Amino acid sequence: MQLLRRIFGIRKGELTKVAGMFFFFFLIIASYWFLKPLRSLVTVEKLGADSIRELKVLTAFVSAGVVVAYSLALTRFSRERLTLLVVGAFFWAFLLFAAAFAWLDYSNIVYYCFYIVIDLFITVNLSVFWAFLADITDAASARRLYGLIGAGGVIGGFFGSAMCNRMVDRVTPSEMILYVALAYLLVPVTVLIVSRRVRRLPEVAQGVIARAGRSRLEDALAGFRVVVSSRYFLGICFVLGCYELLSAVNDFSFHKAVELSFRSEGGALSLLGTALDGFDQFTGLDLTKLLDRLGWNVTGGSMGSFFSGFFLAMNLVALVVQVLLTSLVIRRAGLTAGLLVLPLTLVGLSAGFFALPVLGLVELLFLADNSLNYSMNQTSRELLFVPVRREEKYRALAFVDMFVLRAAKATAGFLLLLLPLVLEALGGVGMDDADISSLRWYMLLTVPLGIAWSVVAVFLGRGFRQLTARPAPSGGDAVRADVQPGAPMEGTE
Repeated sequence: MQLLRRIFGIRKGELTKVAGMFFFFFLIIASYWFLKPLRSLVTVEKLGADSIRELKVLTAFVSAGVVVAYSLALTRFSRERLTLLVVGAFFWAFLLFAAAFAWLDYSNIVYYCFYIVIDLFITVNLSVFWAFLADITDAASARRLYGLIGAGGVIGGFFGSAMCNRMVDRVTPSEMILYVALAYLLVPVTVLIVSRRVRRLPEVAQGVIARAGRSRLEDALAGFRVVVSSRYFLGICFVLGCYELLSAVNDFSFHKAVELSFRSEGGALSLLGTALDGFDQFTGLDLTKLLDRLGWNVTGGSMGSFFSGFFLAMNLVALVVQVLLTSLVIRRAGLTAGLLVLPLTLVGLSAGFFALPVLGLVELLFLADNSLNYSMNQTSRELLFVPVRREEKYRALAFVDMFVLRAAKATAGFLLLLLPLVLEALGGVGMDDADISSLRWYMLLTVPLGIAWSVVAVFLGRGFRQLTARPAPSGGDAVRADVQPGAPMEGTE
């Protein structure tokens, strides 16, 4: 234990909290990535990739209603009880889907609902997780521990996608959903253990995780005033909105390209499969065969095998980035560098795909988007909220969750629907669904957004340095996010 504390910077009394939150994050992300390839498979095979554009809009509006319900629940339940409520809701939802996939003959309404619920699953659970973690972590310990705790998510993503890769062609979708429902029951056990432990830590405000809060809607409305009066918070909202827009475009482009490849060629080879083929030919080894014996199909085959193999490779990249690079980059190069990695990568790959619209580049674009977002970008982005006062943080987060993210997701769906019509009306550019090259025109959205995102990320990095450079007021937990991070900052009252 002493060795672990020295290696990872864990101090006395923190081990249970860190291990518990690591496992909490692991369970959420593992469950999501176990089901995400299945969602991609049934969406593309049964509904068609074009349905993703409508699903993006529909999901945004449904999630807005769910967030309002979540807001009302915060006024009645403590953090512990709210977590139990969330877990119970999704547990029963998974049981219903397991039954529906088995007995309702895979009707389209089941596919639509499954797509939306999986999106809600990751959105709501991440909100619960990061809010809980913010409650029990101060700014100093967050800088030490967020990278390590975040590794639980990327390890969970790799584990979940690896298990999906082994099972997707061997068990029924109904059985896969049932496995997740059972594993997900470990979340409330973990939360209760962590809660009991952190109540004894001096840096955690007493009772903060045991009491109910105000309405999330009230916080969101108050958060509007906090956000519009702070260039720092406005910058965070802009970055989050840009990511949601770019991610929606990349998600649709990837799934549409895969659908077209399977339609025209009868299959698609993932980037990892292509790399392994080249490695085998160059070295004379047969690493592909070895992985296949281990139960990991990474070279394609059925559409289910392709998606699960691709997502396995994606989470392997995320794991490497989180374990080897995230903490190193943030410590050595600063938070600005951590914030810039994803937008600059997306700008470069989007421009590349616009110039050379081939399946390999759209795969690489989607891989970079997801692997970097769930590792370095997620950790860097959450750190932006650490140095501001708790009251401002909660209100700003409520506004972001309830309005900014929902609006960005809905806007992304509408843009995906409108762009083909606009291009055809303005220049007669066709969006022929039989040609991957037609997807290049969506990059007209991603490149300028990525550049604007990068500029604002530099501003946020500078603001974060100034906020953390000022000592916290006595008796306070952080400083105010002032209107202009470049101006002198006032302490808490």
